[in-house]
Formats: sequence, structure tokens, C-alpha cells
Amino acid sequence: MASILREVFSNRNILAIGTTNMLYQVFNGLWELWWSLYLLEELKTPVFIVGILAAIQNTSQILFQLPGGIIADRIGRKKVIVFGTALRTIAPLLLFFANSWQMVIPGLILNSMSSLYGPAFNAIISESLPKERRGSAFGAYRMFTSVPQIFMPVVSGYYFDMFGLGRAVRYGLLMFTGAMVIVTVVRAIVIKETLEDSNTGKIRSPLMSKDLWKTFKSQPRTIYAMLVVAVISGFAMRMTWTFLTPYAINVAGLTKTQYGMLQSLAMGISVPLYLISGMIADRFGRVPMILLARGLGPFDSLSLYLFKDYNQLLMAYGVIGVAGGLGGGRLRGGGYMGGPAWQALIADIVPSKDRAKIMGLMGTISGVVGLPGSLLGGYLYDRDPSMLLLTGSLLEALSIPIILLFVREPKASVVDASEIR
Repeated sequence: MASILREVFSNRNILAIGTTNMLYQVFNGLWELWWSLYLLEELKTPVFIVGILAAIQNTSQILFQLPGGIIADRIGRKKVIVFGTALRTIAPLLLFFANSWQMVIPGLILNSMSSLYGPAFNAIISESLPKERRGSAFGAYRMFTSVPQIFMPVVSGYYFDMFGLGRAVRYGLLMFTGAMVIVTVVRAIVIKETLEDSNTGKIRSPLMSKDLWKTFKSQPRTIYAMLVVAVISGFAMRMTWTFLTPYAINVAGLTKTQYGMLQSLAMGISVPLYLISGMIADRFGRVPMILLARGLGPFDSLSLYLFKDYNQLLMAYGVIGVAGGLGGGRLRGGGYMGGPAWQALIADIVPSKDRAKIMGLMGTISGVVGLPGSLLGGYLYDRDPSMLLLTGSLLEALSIPIILLFVREPKASVVDASEIR
């Protein structure tokens, strides 16, 4: 275990991206978990409007994911990452000065624009990791960068109980801005480009490129199946995630510190398992880990509905932590497009020259289909919060048979010239 950690973080790209990502997680964790509650209680935003704001943010992310992936495959990963990170230093300032939900919109859009570096970010990580131990390497990276997620939820919960909702969010946004300035500078100086011949060629129209669709159509059936799983999970998560914090505080009756402790408990179990799950995935395959996470996934949202006693919730979130740590797809384990086993399987299948654009296309398609999710979530929460959790859990469970029937390991890992060093 120590050897894989040394091997992974001896790479300058992984060290730079990992440490800056940890800094991002610390200061983003001060306020993001409580953002929907801030909209509802501090800015007096109607519940349905909260769903619309989430849809606006998702729409902006959709617009930039695919172009970001294509540009990263044309001009290089580093330029896209630095530009996207720089955008994220401005967005929190706009949110800080917003005193109504209408004024929040520009900040949400600008923050979503920074998502254009997501495919480049994932691609440069996979290209900087040792290929022969990619699952373990992804797990080591995820474990290292997720350490702040263990303690930040409970820290932020205590911080919010101490300062109050309004001041805590605004102070958090200011501190987050300062952290992102540091992150941008470090990434601009330290990161080394991994895409060969990244400065050649013109960028063609990203959304209508025939080459893009031809590339995607040439992928094996597993990529299509993973896309369907991402679509289903993305819709379910967008529908429920925005409203989990308000449900926990206003319906389940938890304090902010208690809810933060539940998040910290889940991450405290997940983080040590990331490396272990990567090692298991390298030895026994990616798919079992993905299936385990997806199988336990619906229990995440459902737990707040099923258990009213705090001690019961502690045990439930322990199970959630196992799912997030072992798998490749839960939000706490990297999102509906993430997780060590999930990312390793995509990297095994898709060549480096196409990897960023395929990740971007998958993110775009899942985002487009999942766009109404937050609107439906706001509608259901406004009428029956418990029905929202039940519906979201049922939808997410639909991805399980798809994984069982159609997601398969590649017969041989993809090898291309750019990965032979």
C-alpha cells in the first residue's frame, strides 16, 4: 500500500493536482453542503425556484463539458485545466455579493463554465498514473484527495451552528476565493502536459464534429451501457441531492452538526477503502466494485426516510460509506461519472487520444437527459419530501440490471503509443 502511494505521488502532475484538489475540497466544503439551505432560508427562495437554479447550473455544465473534452484533446490538458480553474476564482465572489436568488444566477453560470476542465482533469490524471496498476493508482489518488471530505462536513456543521447560516456561507465564499487563486497559480506553474502534439491543428466545431460521433460509435458496448447507467444515476442524483440537506434539517430534525457528522462518518469509511477497492479492482476486475456501489446506492437517499433515530442513521451512513468507498459511481465516491473502478474501466477501454472527448460526451449526454431532474425534485419536495426520496431511490435502482447484463471488462487493456513511456 505504501509503495503504490509513493509511486503515484512521485509524479509531479499527480502531486500538484492532488494537493490543490485537497485545498479546493477544504474550502469548498465550508459552504457547499449547505448551499440549498442558504437559498431557502437566507435568500427566501421558493422550493421550486431552488430546483430551477439547480437546473440552470446543470444546463451550464452541459454546455461546456463536451467542448472542454474536445479542446483538451486538441490543444492539451494543461491549458484547459488552468483556464477552468481561473474561472472558479471569480464565481464565488459573484455569489458572495448576491442578495437575492436572481443575483445568484450569474455566479452559478460562471461556476458551471469552469466544468469545461472536467474531462481534461480526468484525462491528465489517468495519463499520469502507472497503467499496469491503474485501479490501485486511481484508488490511491482518490483516497489522498478525499481526506478533507472526512472532517469538513462535521467542521462545517459546527461552523454553521456557531456563525449562523448567512455569515457562514458568505465567509466561506470569501475563503474559497482566496484558496482558488493559490490553486490556479500552482497548477499553471507545476502541471506538465501529457498529450503529445497538443499544439497542432485547429479546433473544429465541437458539437457537430463528425469525427466525434464516429469515435463514440466505434466504442464497445460497455461504454454505451456505462452511459446509460450514468444517465439514470445522474437524473436520480440531480433530483434528490439538492434537497437532502433541507430534508435532513427541516424534516428529519437533525442539527447541522449532526448531519455534518453523518457525512463525515460516511467519508471516513469511504476514503480508506478507495485504495483497497482499486487494488481489488486490479486483481478481480472493475465491474464487481461498480456493481457493489450501485447496488447500495439507492440506500443513500432512502436512509433519511427510513431511520428517524440518530443512532440508526449513524449505522446507515456506515453502510453508505462502504458503498462509496468500494465502488465506482456514488456521489461520495466520485459522482455518477467517477470513482476509482469506474474511471479505471473507462481508461482501460478508451485510448488516450479520445479519452477526454468521450468523457466529455458522456457527461454532456447524461447531463442533457438528467436536466429535468432537479425541477422534478423541487416539485416533489414542495408537495411531499418523503415521496422525493422514495422516487429517487427507485430510479437509481434501475441501473443495477444494466450493469449485470451489459457492463463487461475488456478482453485486453487498451494500449496506445502515448501511454508507452
